[in-house]
Amino acid sequence: MEKFSFWGFSFPSILMGVGIAIDVAIATFSKFRDRGMSYKNWTLPIMGTHIAFPAVGYYLFWGLRREFEILSPILGAIGFLFVLAFVYEVVSETVGKEPIFGISAWIGKTIGLQEDDSRRFVAILAVSWDALWSGPAKAAQAVAGNWETNEVILSFPVAGITVALVAQAALIGARFLRKKKFKSAGEMANWFHWGKYAELSVIGGFGILSLVESVTHRGNLYWSIAAAAFLLIFVWAVFRKEISASSLQEAEEAIQAETE
Repeated sequence: MEKFSFWGFSFPSILMGVGIAIDVAIATFSKFRDRGMSYKNWTLPIMGTHIAFPAVGYYLFWGLRREFEILSPILGAIGFLFVLAFVYEVVSETVGKEPIFGISAWIGKTIGLQEDDSRRFVAILAVSWDALWSGPAKAAQAVAGNWETNEVILSFPVAGITVALVAQAALIGARFLRKKKFKSAGEMANWFHWGKYAELSVIGGFGILSLVESVTHRGNLYWSIAAAAFLLIFVWAVFRKEISASSLQEAEEAIQAETE
């Protein structure tokens, strides 16, 4: 094969990057309310995880799963529980309840991050977890394209940079959405109310995807997000008043901050 040819190497690597970046774009738009997001604390870390995780999936995870099939559901369950703890914490605080276990606070204390930063860290890992599963796909492409070792190694940063470009484009789009002029606190509260629902549906979908993919090898991102959204709609219905009050308070504080 011609070294680093477009159709044999570059295009498949970029295409794989686009494939694993779709969920990143969705998650970025769903977090449009996070004013602290930037290329330093969002785009660059996501690029790093989307280089490292597929490499781990290719060189370690895929090999271990072939040798020890029992590890696949265990790793999937870890990813699921990780995301579930995050969703539980956010929902608890939204309805005015103190979470029994706050994963953001725990991670913050463990590695020395502020709570907002640790939540962003959790979200980055959540949207990156599925990149582990691109390892087997990468291996299949490497065999089909007769890639040499240096081509396999280079394919990871090529895909990671592609993910970073998609994430940054989505981040710019999220900023435009955040700057939308709202006529009243009630209108803004409505966006906050359903924006948080969308965010948790997306993040929760990644957790479901992690579990389903590890057990059945037939995971689907969009069905997973739909399942999470379906489950969360019951939570939103039960705690409708509490969530509405929390969203309104948040909107009033945001409007007050903008006028000061």
